[in-house]
Amino acid sequence: MNGFDSPTVLWLLVAAQFLGVSSAWLARLSEGSSCQAVSQYVFFGVLPLMGVITAAALTIGPGCWMTCSATLAIMVLTVTCDFRRSREAATW
Repeated sequence: MNGFDSPTVLWLLVAAQFLGVSSAWLARLSEGSSCQAVSQYVFFGVLPLMGVITAAALTIGPGCWMTCSATLAIMVLTVTCDFRRSREAATW
């Protein structure tokens, strides 16, 4: 027992994951709006924080760091994937 497996720590990890995914969706949904820059700054602030939390979760257990790293991957994919309809192909 390392002292980090209390329910409070686990709920803090869940809150951090929710914050990470929420910031990614906020950055994606604000594309083209007036608050796009602010939401991108929030995302780029939360992204390294989630990386540190993922590294710290290594001391808790394998399930904790795996879910944190999956959240980190989901954050990056959410921001980089284009969910809009693809543009129609140009006709020659």
